[in-house]
Amino acid sequence: MIELLDVGDRVEIGSYRVFSRFRGATAFVREEGSGLAVVVEESKGAGPVQIVVRGCDFNAIGRLEVRPDRVILDGATMEIRRRYHSRVHIDGPDAAGIHRNLHALRAALLESAPARSIVFWPDSGSAFEAALAGRFREGVSLLLAGDLEDGARAIAGLGFGLTPSGDDFLAGLLLGMYAAGASRIERRRVYQAARSSNAFSESLLRCAADGCCIEPARSLIHAVFAGTEAEVVRHTTRLSAVGASSGADLAAGLYSFLARSVSSGVPA
Repeated sequence: MIELLDVGDRVEIGSYRVFSRFRGATAFVREEGSGLAVVVEESKGAGPVQIVVRGCDFNAIGRLEVRPDRVILDGATMEIRRRYHSRVHIDGPDAAGIHRNLHALRAALLESAPARSIVFWPDSGSAFEAALAGRFREGVSLLLAGDLEDGARAIAGLGFGLTPSGDDFLAGLLLGMYAAGASRIERRRVYQAARSSNAFSESLLRCAADGCCIEPARSLIHAVFAGTEAEVVRHTTRLSAVGASSGADLAAGLYSFLARSVSSGVPA
């Protein structure tokens, strides 16, 4: 028997068809429009477009319908009792604490990031990866210098994986922009320049531009702004374990923007 545990607040109402299957997850796309919903096992946790279930055969499910108060999965109707609220909320950040916590984030990321993460691209050995690293460094420099469109275009789609490392990095940067109080116009400039035909990247970037993210990323951002160094280390390690390198790449984007904005005095 399937048990519904959590539904992300960015899961749209409608009927869905199977898009792709993974270990412990099945992705669906909305039949009208391009909305993405991902049915995942409990261990993968909550996210903006995740539907978290227990007791599901992910190789067998084929139809999904989402209504305002219920989810119907292959004819099994389950009442929505819990919603994951994915938007980051920062309340009265401590500037001195942020400086300390960003140092903790950087150290923890270097310790916990997978070898293929964008964190280590400048040290890549192959000519191909060295070229990726060069383009990535150029894009980051442009972004942090305020050339948002050219910087985002340089990084978008770079790398490997279901969501390329460059897209994960840009999602983290967008979350950093949101948390630091960057305007919606600036965030939209990055998002529009980075938009992707990859349904997973597109959903990730659209959510991040609105300050919405998976639970480990949200917890890390809250820890950076209002937590202890130990909490930052713990949540950085948790986020780095997400995907092959997606969580670490997102954390790298978050750190890059916040480290620059803190030194410029952007966060209050």
